[in-house]
Amino acid sequence: MSASPQSINTLEQNKQLTVRWFDEVWNHGDRDAIAKMFAPDGVLYDGSAVIRGPAEFEGFYDRLRAQFSDFHITPVILVAEGDLACIHWNATFKHIPTDKPAHVTGTSIVRIKDGRFVEAWQNWDAASLAAQIAG
Repeated sequence: MSASPQSINTLEQNKQLTVRWFDEVWNHGDRDAIAKMFAPDGVLYDGSAVIRGPAEFEGFYDRLRAQFSDFHITPVILVAEGDLACIHWNATFKHIPTDKPAHVTGTSIVRIKDGRFVEAWQNWDAASLAAQIAG
């Protein structure tokens, strides 16, 4: 079964948007990009946390930025199907209170509509991060 050129183009656009999110929002610290790419009624499920809309995400973002700096998130695997894009990523950053470097991996799946994230599920290695910055 082959995909039409239009669907391939949409799949590539969805993958590019996902990569752009991590690059602009996290690597470049562009907080304004959140509202451009995260739909007003969008929902992110980050582990047990549910984050609704850009304003709640900005609060989540600000809390992480207050604890960590020097973000560098690198895509490892990127796939798309239908209106979903999935990215497995590596992240390096510094824990500000301890000045310790840290590294985690994670996977994010996003549903995209009209060029924005409308729903997302994210899991990352929080246990490893806690161990790296402990005492």
